[in-house]
Amino acid sequence: MSIKTSTTGNLNKRGFTLVELLLVIVLIGVVLVLAVPSTRDVLTGDNLKKASRQFIGLERKLRADAVRDQIDYILCMNLPSSTYWVFASDMTPEKQDEIKKRPQHLPSDVVILDIAGENNKKQSADEARIKFGKNNVCSPAVIHLAHEEDKMTIVINPFLGVTDVYDKYVDIPVTVSKELSFR
Repeated sequence: MSIKTSTTGNLNKRGFTLVELLLVIVLIGVVLVLAVPSTRDVLTGDNLKKASRQFIGLERKLRADAVRDQIDYILCMNLPSSTYWVFASDMTPEKQDEIKKRPQHLPSDVVILDIAGENNKKQSADEARIKFGKNNVCSPAVIHLAHEEDKMTIVINPFLGVTDVYDKYVDIPVTVSKELSFR
């Protein structure tokens, strides 16, 4: 039995047509146009969101550390320079000054607009402090951040350990029980 092969009829295709190649290039282009903005945001990140995550993480850490170590921790924020540092209540003034000389910085171009503390007193200059007590109670605070034209509000609840975040500037009244002393 012999098998005959014909060279006419079925030709073996060993490539892609121009239409197939153009279709693939167009599909890749569409995917890139849709993916690049979200990928850019993930890679570069929104500085305002980074700053809010930084404060939320710090707030949770200080609450936990204060309860665990049974020491009050104080978060100090220098509003004009948008820097912050943390010290324990049992530190000497010399150690506190040493820590103050090496502050942490917020992500670039993020500024602290103001901080509303006890009795709704807004502070927009100098230094503000939030105390995290060893009894898991902290000073109430509303922190307003800005990056270019975007604004964000961070609300630190003194009792619940829950931090609220708003994607705009929100004036929220701060109320504190008279029995509590935070300073």
